[in-house]
Amino acid sequence: MAGTTTIIKQSGNRKIVVADSVTAATDENRGDILVCGSHCGANVGQIAVAGKIGAMIGNDAGMGRNNAGVSGFDICDVHGIPVAAVASMSAMIGSGVSTYEEGTVSAVNILAAKLGVSKGMSAKNAAAIFLETLVKKIS
Repeated sequence: MAGTTTIIKQSGNRKIVVADSVTAATDENRGDILVCGSHCGANVGQIAVAGKIGAMIGNDAGMGRNNAGVSGFDICDVHGIPVAAVASMSAMIGSGVSTYEEGTVSAVNILAAKLGVSKGMSAKNAAAIFLETLVKKIS
């Protein structure tokens, strides 16, 4: 079992969804903003693309060697998914609630930066920007 998701906020047909793992997202979360406790490594980027997530916020997992903790950013950029990661020292890895409530953005992909999400921003604020942008995009 991949875990449960909790809808934090909804605007139009887009939602901010919190989950401990990226694997908790289902077909019902296509196009939504997923805030999760997963790292943002390459395999998580692939899962986000396969699940057609609208935007994602995860954990940088301490970045790791060669920035492995955020190596999924590139694949998400290629597939039009804005992504931000929070610092592992600001939120518990594996906890979507901690990511959303306590996380401070430490890294963003190119698409997230273009939307105005930046280092030092709270995960809550970043999620709100993603939600506002995705709702406007489909309107």
